[in-house]
Amino acid sequence: MNTIAVVASSDTKQAEIDFVSQQLTANGLRPLTIDTSTSKGHNSSSNISREAVVEAAGHHWADIEDESREFLLSAMADGASTLLAELQANGQLQGALGLGGLQNTTVAASAMQALPIGVPKIIVSTVACGTRTFDSVVGTSDIMVMPSITDLAGLNPISERILANSAAAVAGAVKAGGRPVEVAGLSLVGATLMGATNDGVVHAMDELRDSGYSVVPFHATGVGGQVLESLITAGSLSAVLDLTLHEIVYEYFGGGFGAGTDQRLIAAAEAGIPMVVAPGGLDFICQWRGELFADAEERKYIWHNENLAHVKLTEKEARDVTRIVVGRLNRAKGPVTVLLPTRGLRTFASVGGPLHDRVVDDAIIEEFQTGLSPRVRVATVEANLNDREFSRAAASELNRLLLLDRVVSA
Repeated sequence: MNTIAVVASSDTKQAEIDFVSQQLTANGLRPLTIDTSTSKGHNSSSNISREAVVEAAGHHWADIEDESREFLLSAMADGASTLLAELQANGQLQGALGLGGLQNTTVAASAMQALPIGVPKIIVSTVACGTRTFDSVVGTSDIMVMPSITDLAGLNPISERILANSAAAVAGAVKAGGRPVEVAGLSLVGATLMGATNDGVVHAMDELRDSGYSVVPFHATGVGGQVLESLITAGSLSAVLDLTLHEIVYEYFGGGFGAGTDQRLIAAAEAGIPMVVAPGGLDFICQWRGELFADAEERKYIWHNENLAHVKLTEKEARDVTRIVVGRLNRAKGPVTVLLPTRGLRTFASVGGPLHDRVVDDAIIEEFQTGLSPRVRVATVEANLNDREFSRAAASELNRLLLLDRVVSA
């Protein structure tokens, strides 16, 4: 029988825990209740007690029960993460359901992020509403978040329907297809793209798929890069076709569509997997209307939509950003090839296009050519990044590196 972890604080959510457990049982699933309570003097009837949860994090409840709420929540999150990961890895868990307010959401989300992508996970949350963002809840995982509509402080006709739907949703996901991602017999390649580099990357992906590889694209405007890096760290990807480095622009400027400081290009370099890299999107920054550079009228820019502009970098900015990339690639432990399109790094950047600036593009190319270690192969391609010629060159080079990697591994 498939088992679903129900992660919640039983000191305040016992009625809801009992209700979803009944719903899961009615749907042919086995509920495994995990108590994440932090209040003193509470004894629960959960399958896994809060004492066992903190034990999994390396603590004894009696030693920490007087610690701060922040410490206790962190211990609960760490313990629940360890338990869920171990249970799933041992085939004892097929899905997870969390419920509650901010405390329960935070702990359950941390625990669920330890589960592989593809394992069904749902959180019914009182904070899934208004202007709150979900990045702290879902992270780089595939957690589904359902607004609770009412507070979860005892059952009522509305909360019962929401909780019943959540139990049915996780049951349906588990029964109909929920399982970890598996790519048997294929090398799984991660690729980065965005609207400005879409055609070039998609055509390269098609070429690789024709060669028998499975390719997973990531939208390189923040979360995409984070997910790519996390999957590489987890050992899920065999190689990367990292042709869109736009997120690194925001490590230099801050804010915007960045993936975080010291995030991009790190995992693949450390893992030593084959990398084909291009400076797609490294030549511009996205800026909102009313927040353009003071010298915007002296720069080249286009309006991506009514409120967002794509603004070309200056030569100095482009060199500074490129040096960040070069420094990381020089630390790579595996085979790396950098392909440099000489006729533009994105759409509208070819000769005659509104974002064409030979000085800026040449500065980026020069920084790669002069700054990279001799261990990194560098090649120019007489094309725009979105031209078929570049796509074929990128796919061919990654194919070469993958074949070489297999020979070396053998």
